[in-house]
Amino acid sequence: MRYVGIDLGTTNSTISVAHLDQDGKHITPVTLDITQLDESGSNISLEKTLPSALFVDEQDQPYIGRYARKMAHFYPQNVIREAKRYMGEEVSWPINEKKYRPETVSSYILKAMKMQAEQYYMGEPVDSVVITVPANFNFQQDKATRVAAELAGFAKDKIHTIPEPTAALLDFLNEEKKLHPDSRKIQFHGQSKNLMVFDLGGGTCDVSILQVKENATGDLDIQELSISQYMELGGLDFDRLVAKYLLEKLCLETGYTIQTLQREFRSEFPQIRESLLSIAEKFKIHFASQINHKLIMQQTDYYENKEQFDQLTFRYTLTSPEKLATIFTMTKKEYDQIVEPLLYAQLSSSVNIEEPILNALSQAKKGEMKKEEIDAVFLVGGMTFYPAVQERIYELFDKRLKPIRSVNPMYAVSRGAAVYHDMVANKREEAATKIGVKNTIQNNVFIRVFKSDSVALLEKGTSLPYERLIEDEFFVTGPHKTVYGMKLDLFTAEDPKSPITKNLKSASITFKEPVEVGAPLILQVKCNEERDVSVKAWLKGKESEVIDVNVGSHVWEQEEKEFHIKNLDKIKFDS
Repeated sequence: MRYVGIDLGTTNSTISVAHLDQDGKHITPVTLDITQLDESGSNISLEKTLPSALFVDEQDQPYIGRYARKMAHFYPQNVIREAKRYMGEEVSWPINEKKYRPETVSSYILKAMKMQAEQYYMGEPVDSVVITVPANFNFQQDKATRVAAELAGFAKDKIHTIPEPTAALLDFLNEEKKLHPDSRKIQFHGQSKNLMVFDLGGGTCDVSILQVKENATGDLDIQELSISQYMELGGLDFDRLVAKYLLEKLCLETGYTIQTLQREFRSEFPQIRESLLSIAEKFKIHFASQINHKLIMQQTDYYENKEQFDQLTFRYTLTSPEKLATIFTMTKKEYDQIVEPLLYAQLSSSVNIEEPILNALSQAKKGEMKKEEIDAVFLVGGMTFYPAVQERIYELFDKRLKPIRSVNPMYAVSRGAAVYHDMVANKREEAATKIGVKNTIQNNVFIRVFKSDSVALLEKGTSLPYERLIEDEFFVTGPHKTVYGMKLDLFTAEDPKSPITKNLKSASITFKEPVEVGAPLILQVKCNEERDVSVKAWLKGKESEVIDVNVGSHVWEQEEKEFHIKNLDKIKFDS
């Protein structure tokens, strides 16, 4: 059996496979190297991370990964990045008079990783997969992710999803179960523990509070207690803040203002901006890796010795355009001061890492969960590798809990997804790793009703699977006496009367024949363990005439879909 897990990230994606140990009792996940073109476009590179970027040349030839990301410096109009941030929305990017939607961009990335898995399995087809999604994705974003996987060639009924924080925790618990009980970082002793998973990746910040309970046989059950609100905050935002600082420094060094720089270097300015973003990332990676290396060599703790790293210095040169060549020098202390607004709520006018933590705590119980009730904080996502992020979370928990990091936070999510694939493919009783996962509905979703109170389609925190009938709430509406269809306006909010709401794509019902306006309508809502939502409708008294409700999925034009399915087969890894 092939167990495949994919972490479809905003900035980088990874793929892992899982194997049974010889004793058949444990699962070992392995993160695969992904074949891709290097930044020059002329050499093959093998790396465990695939930049989630798509470049399409003038002949509609698609390229994925490092080369695609590099092409943003030269052909920004032909490169699409961060598509995950728009998943589930009705947006598209035009390239060569063709439309690329978030689902289609993601399908190219998934196709490349599917090909990699099939190469690993000696050409055997891989049609089943577990893909991770942010815990706070709404159901339309989940569905769009499944559509992307289907376009990439995975079988519709073999596509599974799991929240990213849960997947990361699964990887951690799977490795813990292989250790002697005395060597484990979290001791359950037959009791339940409240674990906070803080996931700060390239583009999203996800916080979940999960209750993990050990039963009499030593197996573990994971129950979601709360999920933070969706937040677009990640390593990209740290890089952009530092790049903004570097741009200001560049102006000081060269005597330009930002306005005059844009005017004189109009054609090169997009490349300058991309170069500064790349340099900002290099500063972050250098400081994090150097500190981590020293801590390992010294066998010491960062929290008690952080001051010794303040003057750690790194230099990098902007070489193009030649007229603007500048050597940037920065200390670790200087870097930390630049990114402070993303770490401290009191310094931020927008997003910061405190908000999702406090939000998750506020929703973990009927009343607010206290920080003292959290037994451990588990870190995942590439940005948690940076020490200042770890330090800030340590402070937020009053220096009571030292955050636990996975062995490699970049790969933990796809590894956990591969482990979960074993649990899905084999029933839990037969799975090598016996860890039960119980998800909840991640967002409130309401239907607006004209001149009446909104009706809840989905209620946040409801245990899954879930099913309900909505009766005596809806009537057929429309501009004429009879209609062939109607729309249901959907929105998400903490409360149906809250002034802060987010509109979702409308659901639509298409009747098989004309229906009189005012006829009573019944809705049946189902949400399975993996948060896949389906809605059916029928007219009262006509239960045998069931209609599938489109709950906001994009309606594909045949030509649009055929183009991308055909173009996906053109993905190549050589020049």
